[in-house]
Amino acid sequence: MKTVGWIYPIIMTITLVRVDDRLIHGQTMTRWSIERPVDGILVFGDDIVKDELRRRVLKAAVRNLKLGIYGEDMAPEKVKLAKDSAKNFFIIANSPQVMAHIMKLGADFGTELNVGPMNTRSDAITVGRTLCIDDKDYDAFNYLSSNGVNISFQLIPDEEKRTWEDVKSKYETLSGKGD
Repeated sequence: MKTVGWIYPIIMTITLVRVDDRLIHGQTMTRWSIERPVDGILVFGDDIVKDELRRRVLKAAVRNLKLGIYGEDMAPEKVKLAKDSAKNFFIIANSPQVMAHIMKLGADFGTELNVGPMNTRSDAITVGRTLCIDDKDYDAFNYLSSNGVNISFQLIPDEEKRTWEDVKSKYETLSGKGD
């Protein structure tokens, strides 16, 4: 923990953990970054690290914020550094599978996961506006939920949240998975 002067400790945190298939875009920069304090954004995903064009686009999108783009194996170390720093961070991945994987690797990103747009998955079932999930997403969300993560589906801060239980029920009905 860092201190200012002699008396007041500064406790900074991870202010948003999000799954968003577009990662960083207008909603992230104009809505979420106003709603929640942020000094830097950490993006995790092995596929993103390998995509030079996407990395350049993400760097341009963050404007004056710090940006780290890391493979999933780096998540435990980078998340801990973010939590221990005197800055506020967003953690973003493009799928729930990435979030489940980094949790399995030991990344402690907290107990709240916000889910934004997930509409670029082939063979996925539409369960809401800009929300399509498949069996891999379903399994990842179940893993996260069963490990104490509260999952809410919300595109922008002033939109009503939907819970994983609501989305799960709809997916099970539409897919027949709950039968």
